[in-house]
Amino acid sequence: MVVNVTYTDAFDRLDTLCPVTFEKNDEVKISADRDNLMFRLRRIAYAHPNDSKRISDKQVIELLEAAALAEQTLSEQQDRIRYLETLSITDELTGLLNRRGFQQELDRTLNRATRTGDQGVLVICDMNHFKSINDTYGHLAGDNVLKEVAKALQNHCRKSDYVARLSGDEFAVLMPNTSPGKVTAIVNKLNKVLNLLVVRWGKHEIPVSVSVGHEKYTSSSSANQLLHSADKAMYHSKGSKLTCAGSNNIYLERRSS
Repeated sequence: MVVNVTYTDAFDRLDTLCPVTFEKNDEVKISADRDNLMFRLRRIAYAHPNDSKRISDKQVIELLEAAALAEQTLSEQQDRIRYLETLSITDELTGLLNRRGFQQELDRTLNRATRTGDQGVLVICDMNHFKSINDTYGHLAGDNVLKEVAKALQNHCRKSDYVARLSGDEFAVLMPNTSPGKVTAIVNKLNKVLNLLVVRWGKHEIPVSVSVGHEKYTSSSSANQLLHSADKAMYHSKGSKLTCAGSNNIYLERRSS
């Protein structure tokens, strides 16, 4: 006769295991892939052989099924947590890193630079006249322009670079492992690509204007100082662009023929 016991009782004293044979009277079909696990569970259940404390193969299977369900639940929860973590560091509109996600990667990159002596560059890109785009064509058009700028940045950066939308019309690119001698050419290329970008919206072609600033980093750079210096360089570039555009800052539109 099989006496029911709790699983807590069955799993007491795991340090003194001894093998046993299975009950022949348990009318349960045991699949081959569970035999090994069941044997190990039964060894645990019979750590102190005592007929009054045997559990049946049915109970072992129930325990296995409960463990499998728990494992599945944990796996689903872990997937959900990873999904929520991804959402928390991703810009919903563009799919780029958001400010939080970018700050995490910036901190990791600078910490690695401190250990390894790695050098790179931080690029800040801020759109000019973006409010005029929203006011003239509507916010949907503005959103489309932002997405096209994000796409252009991704297409012209390495997979190892970190591209982010920091705020409404401000973007950042962190480029680790970038030789100081190559920085100027890389930044000039990004500047040219972005400022030649024209976004089609219905019958309109909206030219993009972006101010770009950058700052190199070394093993001694701090995140706050790097962001401040790159931001300062960007505003210097913006001042030059707005001065060249004229005091009225007129926003021009190219219409398709």
